Amino acid sequence: GSSDLPPTWAALTMVKAAHVGGKSEEPLGLGVWESEGKLFIEIVNRGAPIWLGSRESGGMSAARWEKFHQALRGADRVSLENFGRKGQKVVIEIKLGSRAAAKSLAASGGLAAAVIPEGEKIEIRPLKPGEEGALSRLFYLVYGYDYVNELVYYPEKLKALAESGDLLSTVAARPNGRLVGHVGLVRKSRNPPVYEAAMGVVDPAAKSRGLFSQLFDRIMETVRATPMQYCLFDFVTNHEYSQRHVAKFQPCELALFIGCQTRKTQAKLERIGLGPDPEGMDRYSLLVSAIPRVAQPFGPEVVLPESIGAAFGFLLKPFNLRWSVSSRFEAMPEGGLCRSQYQPLQSAVAFDLDRPGRGALDGLLGEWRELLRKGCQYAAVEFPLASPGLGMLCDILSSNGFFAAGFVPYRCGAELGFRFQALGPTRVAFDKIKVASETGRRLLEIVRKEYEACAVL
Repeated sequence: GSSDLPPTWAALTMVKAAHVGGKSEEPLGLGVWESEGKLFIEIVNRGAPIWLGSRESGGMSAARWEKFHQALRGADRVSLENFGRKGQKVVIEIKLGSRAAAKSLAASGGLAAAVIPEGEKIEIRPLKPGEEGALSRLFYLVYGYDYVNELVYYPEKLKALAESGDLLSTVAARPNGRLVGHVGLVRKSRNPPVYEAAMGVVDPAAKSRGLFSQLFDRIMETVRATPMQYCLFDFVTNHEYSQRHVAKFQPCELALFIGCQTRKTQAKLERIGLGPDPEGMDRYSLLVSAIPRVAQPFGPEVVLPESIGAAFGFLLKPFNLRWSVSSRFEAMPEGGLCRSQYQPLQSAVAFDLDRPGRGALDGLLGEWRELLRKGCQYAAVEFPLASPGLGMLCDILSSNGFFAAGFVPYRCGAELGFRFQALGPTRVAFDKIKVASETGRRLLEIVRKEYEACAVL
């Protein structure tokens, strides 16, 4: 029936009819995008002219024209722009409110039901073989195609990770088998064994069921049952919801990566029931923490430049790690080795300075200046603490716009490293960064002072 014809399909049918027997050899134009809670469909007609107020448009029959207009009533707004010789552009706007989106998905047999009945039992269990496609669909439902780790959109890659033991998944499933939540343990290193708690996602339709807390409780049972050196966490700080839920497992803060991710790769808080999203921020920050699973995951002692030890040394106590001051007069070697990895999705670059040296550092600074000119917005420099001349290295980085972030498990191994970071022209509102613990707040204040001192220099 005419009422079943979707607005987009109706417009495409009309434009296609206008092209039949037309004199233009130009192809149809089609664009689809989402903005501010609306879906926009743009169709460019280069065939016979179309006028929304005329039944003569494109040579359509009266019956087809009436069916087209009935279908367009399902849209929130339809407009037409005339470009003369270049044809006309039909633009359809459809609001994507959470209720409308869920209704549309359910009606089309899509990704999630509009409402999960109260009292329905949701099972928390391991991911079953063959459910990788359902897991990909769950990530799409919450994030679209913008999730930070692209592998979630490849069921075959998820399957390979699960079969190798590199991904230990816990899911929340409805009685009909539909997945509505997931938290995974991703193996970052085999020797020593290190895992990261990652890929946490909950269907917005189930956000009030306490699934996030249940999933983390179950994944922490897996952590306790799995031999490992430590378990890593990184928390997005546009909210503190996940930090508060994991706090009972006593994660130990290590670093704060200021503005390291674009907001595009994060789920909109309003969409997942945690809104509104913070204003005045182009980029989001990550709080990096770890739960030790052995007595001294990074050894008994580390040597630090006084500037780092005095500011950040308090973070080492939960890891049973002592620190002593390195010589101020220790020279940095010539040469050195640095690897860089550009991250286009985040407009960021990561420098791995695994052998600090003057030559490698000069090359790093030159590359960062070039990337800044090309619009790069974030840079990280990581280096192992068991390196000579770190005092000089830190001084040079600070004088070139870099500021301290904190400690990092170097290459996710048993060696501790440190990260400096720098920002391009972008907005990072320190007052909007959410940290839930007293240690986290102290770390935020120190990193903010480091940033402000670097900006003055």
